[in-house]
Amino acid sequence: MAPSTMKALVSVEGKSASVQSVPVPTPGEGEILVKVHYVAQNPTDWKAMANVPPGRTIGCDFAGTVEDSNGSHWREGQRVAGFVRGTAPSPPRGAFAEYAVIESSLVFAIPDEVSYQDAAVISLAFATAVQALFQRLKLPEPSKPAKSTFPVLINGGTSSVGQYAVQLCKLAGAFVVATGSKKNHELLKSLGADATVDYKDADWPEQVRKVTHDGLEHAFDCIAEKGSPQQIAKALSPTKGGHIVAILAVVDAKDEVRQLNSKAKLESTIVYTVFEQPLRYGAFDNCGEATPEDKAIWEKYLAILPEFLTKGKIKPNRVREMGGMEDILAGFQEQKEGRVSAEKLVYKIA
Repeated sequence: MAPSTMKALVSVEGKSASVQSVPVPTPGEGEILVKVHYVAQNPTDWKAMANVPPGRTIGCDFAGTVEDSNGSHWREGQRVAGFVRGTAPSPPRGAFAEYAVIESSLVFAIPDEVSYQDAAVISLAFATAVQALFQRLKLPEPSKPAKSTFPVLINGGTSSVGQYAVQLCKLAGAFVVATGSKKNHELLKSLGADATVDYKDADWPEQVRKVTHDGLEHAFDCIAEKGSPQQIAKALSPTKGGHIVAILAVVDAKDEVRQLNSKAKLESTIVYTVFEQPLRYGAFDNCGEATPEDKAIWEKYLAILPEFLTKGKIKPNRVREMGGMEDILAGFQEQKEGRVSAEKLVYKIA
């Protein structure tokens, strides 16, 4: 039995958060209660903390054990991982806590050979890559890879999302071009990148055009700021244009992208649509109405993720363990200051 209260990282006045004692949530119909062992940090966590009223539980990515299976097919004590939309008010959600509630279909079984730390760093970033590549860009899926190879650009290949995108594109039969700093090119190649380009080179879009023989029509922008969609537009096929999906809202860049490449299409995607509820999320595209298809695709990939991990087809991000719940704010500061590169910060909760 879970206790009646738990520790959680909760938003407070002044765009911050503190560890507080709060009631343990009760799972409703179709939900389970998870005892959280490890959590992983994403930029969305500290961005959300600065934009919500006091009293919201922070955090998205978690790994733990089923505490209350609540009539689902999960066994109590079974190791599972997933992500929630941290700070969400209705239903209330947040993973940086000793217990978390989530829909029973939105976790995956952690294979025996995968640690809690590694399991914690997968869900949100992997789901973002799945949604961008297979739903928005409509690339062939790993279950039916392309018969003949085609180029895909992953901009920001060493970001959490980028690393999963590189691996998924490789499984889908693509010729994968990834941008990253020179020091991370070996990492990108180990994940399946066929060509690597240093985004610090002023002419990187031209380098991409060269390696793709002016044939690039699909790009996933895992940076989506500081003019990156415009740079990608320059890398697309000059005759056919192409489709860019971005990880942040890119309304302001759409006109410029069209000016640079009249046949280019630019849109953003927001992973929180996997929870199906109608969602307005800032200036993001692909949200607003209920999104049952987004949920169904995530459920499909959660079901096959354990096999991807067991067979080594998907490698989790590199992990750096930072301490416990009380150390999360220091981790937020590190990431804000740009001191987290090609790794994920994780925290031990239990």
